[in-house]
Amino acid sequence: MMARLLAADGHEVVIFEADHEIGGLCRSRIVDGYTFDLAGGHILFTKDERVSRFWDELFADEPAHVTERKTRILHDTDHWVSYPFENALGELPLEHNIACTEGVLRAHIERQNGAAEPRDFASWIRWKMGAGIAKHFMDPYNEKIWKADLATMGTSWIAGRVPDAPLEDVLRASLGSTTEGYTHQSVFRYPKHGGFADMHERIARPIAHKIVTGHRVQNIERAEGEGWLVDGERFDKVVSTIPLHVLPQVMAGMDDDAAGAARELHYRGVASYLIGLDHDEIPDYSWVYLPHEKMGPTNRITYLSNYSPHNAPEGKSSIMAEVTYAGTPPAIDKAGQRELARSLARAGVLDEGAVTVTDGAINPVAYILYDLEFEAKRSRVVSWCDSQPGFHAVGRFGRYEYHNSDQCLGRAMDLAQTMAADLAAGR
Repeated sequence: MMARLLAADGHEVVIFEADHEIGGLCRSRIVDGYTFDLAGGHILFTKDERVSRFWDELFADEPAHVTERKTRILHDTDHWVSYPFENALGELPLEHNIACTEGVLRAHIERQNGAAEPRDFASWIRWKMGAGIAKHFMDPYNEKIWKADLATMGTSWIAGRVPDAPLEDVLRASLGSTTEGYTHQSVFRYPKHGGFADMHERIARPIAHKIVTGHRVQNIERAEGEGWLVDGERFDKVVSTIPLHVLPQVMAGMDDDAAGAARELHYRGVASYLIGLDHDEIPDYSWVYLPHEKMGPTNRITYLSNYSPHNAPEGKSSIMAEVTYAGTPPAIDKAGQRELARSLARAGVLDEGAVTVTDGAINPVAYILYDLEFEAKRSRVVSWCDSQPGFHAVGRFGRYEYHNSDQCLGRAMDLAQTMAADLAAGR
């Protein structure tokens, strides 16, 4: 995005892409007529007017498909509970509803009596939501997705990521009046053809001749005088999306403290599984969370064929399942794909006999893990990067900032504007 904006402003740009195709976590693949996003069900929604206008221009020839967000939590085979969980307590079995509501009230009273906000995520869940919601959703889901002891995780990432329902809404929900949460995502857009990858493919078109694929950068160093050398080639400025934990490997001149902190940043991978079904009789949901271990390894399924009518052949449908991991990735070969589909069938999500197509993809660096020392470590690395004239670290892992796609575009717009001003001023 930055390269496109800077090139449009008259600057010479070169993009080195380590993979043999662009897109990173936003790539898509078409298998036997089914379109598969390789790293989660990305969507187009934003509160940034600049990004919204850009999308309108980007898809002017074929406006994106508009969908009403419908998300659920698979509590058990008889209860598909609305999301956020605390906004829909009345949809739970009565005993679970009572336990969750009691926990919310006790937590509220304790906070009113001065209970301090905890530093670790496990304690924060109980401090904010109570023991009932911790037991029936927050603990199992977060342990499943993060593959970590929640007591070792921090809380800096919670704002904007964990819904914060007012007490009145939770109580109304407990009495049977499900309330709305995450209203800024209530309607979203998605490309009609080509999956989410159509977005970055459109962005790249004006500068496609400037993209060098299959080039994994090996060395970044300061040039004599001013500028930078990237694998021996001189540039005035460098924008790096290289994951910060990898940066010490390619920047030999990196400060020892910053390099040490970078190596201690942690992340999680995600395996994505495409499942094509030979019918279109699926729920009209956008995505569904599967919090409990008994539901198999999947933490979320996305009904991709509901995102766009062109994501599956006519009369058919598709599901994309995500499995996060730490260390060794799960199997995505045909045997692994069959077993994953079988686990979803056992969970009551699909009919195994209706599965006609399966595929899989591994994304080794997909989610930032916010451990208790994360902010201190990240600050040391980012402060060093920002102190290097003409060097800019940006992106989810290039800066270790968890951003949705719209926020990534917004950050790129901001940085492109700053860089253009610096270049115009000879800085």
